Amino acid sequence: MMNLFLTLLDSEEEKSKFEKVYEKYRKLMHYVAKGILADDQLAEDAVQEAFFRIAKNFYKVGEIDCPQTKNFVVIIVRNAALTIVKKEETASSIEEIDSLSDGEVRQDDSTFEKVEISELIGEILNLPETYRYPLYLYGVYDYKMAEIANLLGITTETAKKRVQRGRQILRNNLEKGV
Repeated sequence: MMNLFLTLLDSEEEKSKFEKVYEKYRKLMHYVAKGILADDQLAEDAVQEAFFRIAKNFYKVGEIDCPQTKNFVVIIVRNAALTIVKKEETASSIEEIDSLSDGEVRQDDSTFEKVEISELIGEILNLPETYRYPLYLYGVYDYKMAEIANLLGITTETAKKRVQRGRQILRNNLEKGV
């Protein structure tokens, strides 16, 4: 399976780096996926799907041994596992999504200018999971909505709405503390 992932990468340097990421985080990712899915085979499927998503977006991975990379791989495997959970469920509700352009999500907000970056990231990490991961990928990693949707296994419109709602919750939390 590793060879499949490596074919998605261009240079030998990227391939070597990917192998290191794979070896470093594979067990952690399996642990996270199994915690959600409670099944070894499904957990392994989630890990493989996560590594596929990571390989497709590998240019976004910085250092191997850093908290950002660890958070990144955990977010990806968690969402891959949740996608599997959704597929396993026979009855699921469909979320209604309002249209929202990228420009509207990135609107200027003086509330965010008044806080330190570390405080802002801390507040993002305290958001409910539904909003935390899309907003973290958007704000910290500067991912586009389509990339976030692809990584999290959701539609672009859902990603936009979650970022918008996450920003609103974050804004309210910061205004209370500012």
